[in-house]
Amino acid sequence: MIFIDNGLAIQLKEARSNTGYSQNDVATILHITRQSVSKWERGIVYPDLDNLIRLSDIYKVSIDDLVNKNSELKSQIKLNNKKIKEQKEKLGKVNTQLYQNTNEGIFYLFLF
Repeated sequence: MIFIDNGLAIQLKEARSNTGYSQNDVATILHITRQSVSKWERGIVYPDLDNLIRLSDIYKVSIDDLVNKNSELKSQIKLNNKKIKEQKEKLGKVNTQLYQNTNEGIFYLFLF
């Protein structure tokens, strides 16, 4: 079993303890297993973004406060942002004009 940087794990456990919730309480609220919460708090896996947002709401702390002490997660976020930027550049500009295919209808009209 590979353990990841446990800064986030410690933050999650402290935040949960501060609210008085058990792992089972949090799992019930999120509709997940208690084992998932345990894995997050032991640093085995990270919660996905949706659950991280929901955890910040449940614990009444900002996502920054949860993530801030986790250097590995911060570096992963930076890497992901870089990859996203590169992908956007490869894709080019998205055409956002509302009526971009208006000539197509005229073409069909002439065919009939």
